[in-house]
Amino acid sequence: MTDIVARRWGDAILRGPIPLRSHGTDVLRRFGAGGARVEAAAGFPLVREIGLPALHQGRALAREEGAARIQAFFALMAEVEDTNLLHRGGAAGLQDAQRAARQFLAAGGVGQGGWDARAVAIHQAFVRRRLSPGGCADLLAATIFLDAVKSGL
Repeated sequence: MTDIVARRWGDAILRGPIPLRSHGTDVLRRFGAGGARVEAAAGFPLVREIGLPALHQGRALAREEGAARIQAFFALMAEVEDTNLLHRGGAAGLQDAQRAARQFLAAGGVGQGGWDARAVAIHQAFVRRRLSPGGCADLLAATIFLDAVKSGL
């Protein structure tokens, strides 16, 4: 299904207007990060390759939908060049968020005891630094949508 987006609209998405003054344009100029435009034009590969497998893994680890979604979110955050994190925290903020996500996953993710307290502690550390992985949140929403479509809603 997502390959349809890339085939039918990918080029048009990339050719569309780029706002001169936006956070996304600033991050593109400063860091070369493509963000949502590039992800959509490619047919949402991060959703297919990271989000969906991690969502399914989370369901196997915790057997609770909320936990499965947290697992997918952390998996996305560990790998995605989140332009909102870049905007708010620069390269260091992105790297710190990715490191925190990787550590969470390496410790067992939502399969570890006390995973929820660990996730809240990471969230609170992000709030203190004004870091917001909004791009990963958007990809999680797309992951949940695509999962629902694939399972027949």
